[in-house]
Amino acid sequence: IGYPVMLKAVGGGGGIGMQACFGPDDLRSAYERVLRLASANFSSSGVFLERFVAHARHIEVQVFGDGHGRTLSLGTRDCSLQRRNQKVVEEAPAPNLPDEIVEQLLSSSRALADSVHYRSAGTVEFVYDIDRGEASFLEMNTRLQVEHPVTEEVTGVDLVEWMLRLARGETDMLDALPDTGPAISGHAVEARVYAEDPGHDYRPSAGLLTQVEFPAHTRIETWVDTGTEVSSFYDPMLAKVIAWGADRQQA
Repeated sequence: IGYPVMLKAVGGGGGIGMQACFGPDDLRSAYERVLRLASANFSSSGVFLERFVAHARHIEVQVFGDGHGRTLSLGTRDCSLQRRNQKVVEEAPAPNLPDEIVEQLLSSSRALADSVHYRSAGTVEFVYDIDRGEASFLEMNTRLQVEHPVTEEVTGVDLVEWMLRLARGETDMLDALPDTGPAISGHAVEARVYAEDPGHDYRPSAGLLTQVEFPAHTRIETWVDTGTEVSSFYDPMLAKVIAWGADRQQA
């Protein structure tokens, strides 16, 4: 595949265990480092190589399966705005993609989930190569994602409710819908709020929250309030701020 390549830990996640390598020397020096990271953080120390896409967009498809071979797709998300390979801003639907690419992503995601009789909510992730105009499969997350609210805002679906109803044996909320799911309405953007210090290279910042305020006109998902003590033992995400608009600019 040639250089550059991305070296990845098989069991990786959250941007941990990834290293871009632009030549043989980079690859040699990064290999042992990624191996150590993998061994320290994940159950598997395996690593693999794939093409590094320099001008990439991170595109996702939300799916929901009934466990009997039928899967709905609920549109796309763009999660390209990242820091240290960790998502910071996400939006739905993914803007400015060719129609044929969108259709390819939706249909291939449904086919993937159908093939294993996938049950409940899941996310199929892709890397879209802007220069080549090609989308490549990245991974499937077999769970509800942090960024699921933007999909809920543009589809009117409560994915958590769907998961609970399916667990109870109900599938009628899927029966009346086409495979492409409910119609997409408007645009939604989510921003993650992190306990990090931008003045010191965004290092984690633990301590007391002396004042917490959120805007009233947006959807807020959070666990913090004024007086919350943020420890250093957990993920630094404090809140998600989600806004819907009739179009992307308004959102």
